[in-house]
Amino acid sequence: MKKEFTINVTMEERWIPHFMSFLKYMEYLGKIGSTRQVALIADGDGDFRPEFNSSIEFEIQEPIIDHDGDRIYDAG
Repeated sequence: MKKEFTINVTMEERWIPHFMSFLKYMEYLGKIGSTRQVALIADGDGDFRPEFNSSIEFEIQEPIIDHDGDRIYDAG
């Protein structure tokens, strides 16, 4: 069952094109039915300090892989 929700994001302007490109590529993969790992470097030492708020409640999920903080999530 599909469900629509809203995510509000606050981040440095220079990161927006990279973040949106990341999301659009995930969208593209879904449309063509292809599986790939897609990554965005979360550079907390720099100025990538996004803030996310969503219109829905959700339960934090455990990653399927956590290798020294590099995580992969999959709803399987």
